[in-house]
Amino acid sequence: MKKDILIGIDIGSSNVKTVVFNEEFDVLASETSEYTTIIPQPGWSEYRPDEWWDCVKATLAVALKNGEVAPERIAGVGLSSLGCCPVPMDETGAVVYNGIPWSDQRAQDEVQFLTDNCKDMIFAKCKNAPTTLNATTHLMWIKNNCPDVYKRIHKYTEPSGFLAQRFTGKYTMDYGFASALDFGFDTAALDWDDELIEAMGLDRKIFPDLHPNTEPLGEVTAQAAAETGVPEGVPVYAGGADLLAAALAAGAIHAGQGFYSMGSGANMMAITDNQEIASPHLISFIHPLGPQLRILDGVQGSIGYSLRWFRDQLGQSEQAAAAESDTSAFELLTQEGMKSKPGAGGVIYLPHLFGKFHPVLNPAAKGVFFGISPGTSKSDLIRAVMEGCAYAAYQSLKNVLDMGVAIDEIIVTGGPSKSTLWCQIMADVFGRKLVTVRAPEASPFGSAVLAGVGAGLFDSFEEVARRAGQAEQTYEPDAALAPMYMDMFALYEQTYESLLPSFDELARIQAKHEL
Repeated sequence: MKKDILIGIDIGSSNVKTVVFNEEFDVLASETSEYTTIIPQPGWSEYRPDEWWDCVKATLAVALKNGEVAPERIAGVGLSSLGCCPVPMDETGAVVYNGIPWSDQRAQDEVQFLTDNCKDMIFAKCKNAPTTLNATTHLMWIKNNCPDVYKRIHKYTEPSGFLAQRFTGKYTMDYGFASALDFGFDTAALDWDDELIEAMGLDRKIFPDLHPNTEPLGEVTAQAAAETGVPEGVPVYAGGADLLAAALAAGAIHAGQGFYSMGSGANMMAITDNQEIASPHLISFIHPLGPQLRILDGVQGSIGYSLRWFRDQLGQSEQAAAAESDTSAFELLTQEGMKSKPGAGGVIYLPHLFGKFHPVLNPAAKGVFFGISPGTSKSDLIRAVMEGCAYAAYQSLKNVLDMGVAIDEIIVTGGPSKSTLWCQIMADVFGRKLVTVRAPEASPFGSAVLAGVGAGLFDSFEEVARRAGQAEQTYEPDAALAPMYMDMFALYEQTYESLLPSFDELARIQAKHEL
């Protein structure tokens, strides 16, 4: 029987998605299962990794049935996930502590330790800087606060690596994750660095085996076959971090391309073939295609979520109208925002509902509307939200451009990219052509593509990009708006800087009075 079916599995921030594709990129079935986020105390968050595996088994069973797929046709499985979330396991594969994700803020002391003692070594070896956006500090926290648990760790890995362990029995991590979100990896040697690991106070023996994303990390075991319905021996590939898999799905595979992945949060990414370029204000990944390419990534925490917050708190009329029609509340908000002129009547929005991320992380930062006057309209506020989110992304893009990386075109995917107004705002603020691409199922598709090329269903990644990554719409920047937007961007940055003492004081008052 011909093997022409690919499976992509992705662990998101709230659900697990399993998607079944054929070699023509058709989605035969797509199933999603939500999982629980545990909040042990304010500022903490955890996941139960075994719940991810339960979700994988459940969604696979339904997807294979609904897609009417004979298991013997499965050519490969691709895995991707959220990152900065170590999953520590013992020698039997049992999880010894819940996964601690990027949103958890408990490891501030460990970040400070790395900043004081290992910052230069980390940047030299890993081309990254110590922040809470990595798994290493969470491992250090476990060692410092739960030493008995730490002693039980045989190996740790990231969430996609946890699924790989369940499928193949191997403890592995792909180059993409290791290069950016798990300090200890030497990006030049493509191996763990014993000296750095020792300096961080961790043990080399708990770090997993490494492998390129383009090579299979193992095959489905008999036990996993019995649990999932995927036949024993099917090769398993790791797309690694979900944003990297999404970049692959969108066809962002060449130096000089920009890629903006928009969701509740967002990632502004640039691809370069210059191995020496790095910034402490960006995350530097090895591209899924290999170390010849790097992805420079700036994270924004509240992009789509900002408009969602506006809809929920101030968009009751749009929600009511949407309930009576086939139009979404977000489309109605876009239509309302179009009534406001570029510049949003002088209103600036700081999109820091979950704190500020790149270029400088600040968990104390808050969301702000600045410049409201009696003449400010609802349309101005909507446009200000979109423009403020564009300014936040431009901070990271500007960082890349200032280092001499040429980016002429930016591929955009994700829910917010459906807004024509928002896309035009981004093109105008970025000063770059934007191309929207509807990559099928994003991260699961990117991981499946790795399996498809590896299994020989596709000749190359270029073929996949040509066939699947079809551009839907192009937005050209309006050069006449550039002076105004650069003035507003400068004011955006000034507004944030002027509020730094106020953010800290607000945090103190909130803690004191439990606000």
